[in-house]
Amino acid sequence: MVTGVSVVAVAAITGFFRGFHTSLDMLLGGVCVLLPTFWLVLSLTSARSALSPIWFGLARYGLAATFFGVLFALRPESEPVAVMSGSAMALLLPSALAARHR
Repeated sequence: MVTGVSVVAVAAITGFFRGFHTSLDMLLGGVCVLLPTFWLVLSLTSARSALSPIWFGLARYGLAATFFGVLFALRPESEPVAVMSGSAMALLLPSALAARHR
């Protein structure tokens, strides 16, 4: 939850300085990482989780790669740096927050 709000906040600030399309690209990059992460959390916490966590991790990154492919196929004008910065925030921020609270 905090990660999603942080990605939206940084994308809004970036959009103020760089424009709407850059902001949208950052948001979509974050969504490409956060949707598979959300699916992974739901799958691991369900009572019927029969697969190994390793397979879930591989599926998570496979889904993220698929989402990136779909994003760049549907929006070829997307700025790769903005998309990757949004996805890097979504990927690294939870670890940074967890290390801070330790």
